[in-house]
Amino acid sequence: MGMTTRVIGLAFTAMGAFVLFTSVGTSDPFGIIWSFVGMFVMALGLTLMTQSGKKEKKPPPPTVTEIRCDGCDFKEIRDFEEGDYILKALETTCPKCQGSMTIEGVYVVREEPDEKDEI
Repeated sequence: MGMTTRVIGLAFTAMGAFVLFTSVGTSDPFGIIWSFVGMFVMALGLTLMTQSGKKEKKPPPPTVTEIRCDGCDFKEIRDFEEGDYILKALETTCPKCQGSMTIEGVYVVREEPDEKDEI
């Protein structure tokens, strides 16, 4: 669809330009109407030429879950799983002290923008 659409757009733009420029300055009573038709066809052609097609969707940023032990200072961060919510008691035990673990937070990891060179 990419190259074919651009060629069709170029043809429409050329036809619209031809109609527009041949209708300007004539004594034809429909000259203004033909001018608008030419502008419309040119706009349609330019739209077809410049459309980029379907853009790839950017994947959503990753979501992580922070898990803390209730008995010690052990903290673990893992990928978000369906059903995770803050203060949810988990069935897993702490690898350090075998205590119970609770979800302390659910976060979306954002990408930091690249730093631009300052002049």
